[in-house]
Amino acid sequence: MQEIDKKYSDKGVRVLAILADNEVDAAKKILEQTGGKYKNIITTESLIEGFLDQIMYVPTTLIVNSKGEMVGEIIAGARSTEEFSKLIDDALKGL
Repeated sequence: MQEIDKKYSDKGVRVLAILADNEVDAAKKILEQTGGKYKNIITTESLIEGFLDQIMYVPTTLIVNSKGEMVGEIIAGARSTEEFSKLIDDALKGL
């Protein structure tokens, strides 16, 4: 995801990770190993009850526009940088 964040930052695309299990130390270790510098947030009770309780797979990816509207379908499971790039390029074309 770091590659995606870097590749599309000049187009206003941002990667935001949600730490669903709040295992902060484990998440920090993964980010250090992968060089992840994109924004990560810790969940709150309202986020868990309002949104995350609907997520069945990890990772789950959503592409959201600047208005907070979901673009395309929910993406369950990991994807390659190339696959994400195509999805983001398609979403940007629709703007």
